[in-house]
Amino acid sequence: MNNSIEFKVRINCMTFNHAPYIMDAMNGFCMQQSTFPYVAIIVDDASTDGEPEIINRYLQDHFDLEDKGIVRNEETDDYVMTFARHKKNQNCFFAVFLLKYNHYSKKKEKWPYYIEFAKTPLYIALCEGDDYWIDPLKLQKQVGFMELHPNCTMTCSRTKLFSENRQKYIGETFCYEKDRDVDIKDVIYRTGLFISTPSIIYRAVLGNNYPEYCRNCAVGDYPLQIYATLHGKVRYFNDSMAVYRTENSQSWMGKQDWLRVSDARLKVLQSEVNMMKGFANEYPQYRDLFENKIAEFINEGIPTWRSSRKDRKKYLDFFASDIKKYSWRWKIDKMIRLTRIPRLRRYYERYILKDFNYHKISY
Repeated sequence: MNNSIEFKVRINCMTFNHAPYIMDAMNGFCMQQSTFPYVAIIVDDASTDGEPEIINRYLQDHFDLEDKGIVRNEETDDYVMTFARHKKNQNCFFAVFLLKYNHYSKKKEKWPYYIEFAKTPLYIALCEGDDYWIDPLKLQKQVGFMELHPNCTMTCSRTKLFSENRQKYIGETFCYEKDRDVDIKDVIYRTGLFISTPSIIYRAVLGNNYPEYCRNCAVGDYPLQIYATLHGKVRYFNDSMAVYRTENSQSWMGKQDWLRVSDARLKVLQSEVNMMKGFANEYPQYRDLFENKIAEFINEGIPTWRSSRKDRKKYLDFFASDIKKYSWRWKIDKMIRLTRIPRLRRYYERYILKDFNYHKISY
């Protein structure tokens, strides 16, 4: 499909029921000022809120659908696809897949739509349909740096936080106070929220030998960040280049029931633990970092007193084989987390946890 176009960057944009937000995402893609062609692959997973109509209207208004040398339309039993070039930004291309049925509910993979269409790009940028970019030089800055530094596997940036509930910016998420390389310890301990996903651009070759324990992880950005840091340098830019929506009921985070211990939630948690165990086994020089993070991860996931006793038992039984290895300090912290006595919790957090470091847990 359009193999004559040498795209340098592929933007992966997965979206579902993001009708109020998708135009911001598409505007961010189209405003990029680059010296190279790039393609935004937008996969709408059969949205029911009118998002497909918004995307189609955007294509009609901003893309040249009459250029027979470029435009491509295709329909299968699974999707309707449109490929076209922007009317004004000649380096901007869209490949839109409007899926005919919800692939997520049928557990059917959507990644083939990204991979099959554009195999040539050297770099992959991430931005889901409810987030967006605000720096027109985002692609140029990040890709330009990676072009000059072959050992750089990923770049990321400071990101603004926009509250959907309050309809305003409420702060920023950032790794450091200045431009610098990211520390592997920070990536592991501070989890996937440390690096903002809509700010990420990484080398496509990272996917060539991507481990199965990463592919099977229910959370995609966290293992990708770890893998990139283990295989080269990850560069952080302190410029605000993207916006991440918080308090959004349509996001993956917003749809989670954090008080209930369901089988589905345990399956997600187990996939993350398995991912970290996979890294610990394959990279023994960082085994302590991963094992201590698993201990912290399991501890923080323990249902509090606000959850039912049944849910707490279900969770503790599920991770019993891991928990039995942990030190007495870990187990004390577990008991305190389960208490409903506010004064005891405040005392514990102020005078004991102030110097408590999961990194020092003994095994």
